[in-house]
Amino acid sequence: MSPETVENRYDPLARVCALVAVTALMACSAPSAAPSAPSTERGAFPNGEISLSYRLDRPGGVAPFPAVVIGHGSGMTTQNDAQMLADGFLSRGYAALRYDKRGVGQSTGTYSGVGVRNSERMFADLSSDMAAALEFLRKQRDIIRDRVGLMGSSQAGWIMPLAAGRAHAAFMIAISGPTVSVGEEIYFSDFAEGKGPIEDAYEKLARFTGPRGFDPVPVLETLNVPSLWLLGQADDSIPERNTVAILKGLIARGRPFAFIEYPNANHGLVNVATGRFSPIFQDIDNWFARR
Repeated sequence: MSPETVENRYDPLARVCALVAVTALMACSAPSAAPSAPSTERGAFPNGEISLSYRLDRPGGVAPFPAVVIGHGSGMTTQNDAQMLADGFLSRGYAALRYDKRGVGQSTGTYSGVGVRNSERMFADLSSDMAAALEFLRKQRDIIRDRVGLMGSSQAGWIMPLAAGRAHAAFMIAISGPTVSVGEEIYFSDFAEGKGPIEDAYEKLARFTGPRGFDPVPVLETLNVPSLWLLGQADDSIPERNTVAILKGLIARGRPFAFIEYPNANHGLVNVATGRFSPIFQDIDNWFARR
C-alpha cells in the first residue's frame, strides 16, 4: 500500500552527456508523469448483450491508480448511489466505478427483485455484471490491473463472492453482507425488522426448515480473495450472529477472511444509541495495512 520509491542512477556516459548538451541530458533521463485533477467519466460497458451504464470517478494525483467496483444492495440501484463509499476510496487514491443495476436507469436488461426461488439465477446474472465491471476497469490504461477490488452492502454480500472468484478480484469488502442462505435471511428479517425483540427472531431462525435458495457457503469455501465483512450487532435485516459463526468456521478452515462487529450498529452500520456512523474506513485502512 505504500508508494514505491524509484532511485535513478546515471552512469559516467550520462554525466558526460549532461555536461555536453541539454538535449543529451533530456535523452538520458526519463520524464515524470504530471499529476491529474479529479475527474468523472460516464459511459456504458458490455456484459454479453447487456449494456451497463456507469460512472467512473478518478482521484487526483499521478496515475496509475488502484480501483474498486461498488456493487448493489437490493432494489433499483443506480450509479448515483453509494456516494459515501466512493468518496472514501477516492480520498485514499482509488478510482471508483459505480453502475446502474441491469434494467435500472440507463442500463439495459430486465430488473427483477430477488427471492428464494429465483436467487440462484439472479445472483448468477448480477455477479456476471459485477465481474464485467471489474474487467472493464482492468482495461483502463490508468488503472493498476492487479489492484482492482469489490465493495458493496447488504445483497451485494451474496453477489460479490461469485464475482470475486470469477474475475479474480484483489479484495472484497462487504458491508452488512450475509453469509447465510437467502431463505434464512428472509425468514429472519420477516420477524426481526421492527416486529419485536431481535432475540425472538433468532429463536425462530434456529427452528427454520424452509427452502434456502442461494447459499453462499459453498462459494466462500473455495474463495481465495482477501475479504472483510463489516457487521452491526443490532442488525435486524440479516442474522449477524449466524453470519459471524459461518465466517469463524471459514477462517478456521484457512480462508483469507476477516470481520469486524460494531456494537449497537444496525443494518446501515449506524449506532442506534448515538446516531453515529461506524468508523468503517478507519477499519478498512487498518485491514489494508495488515495485508
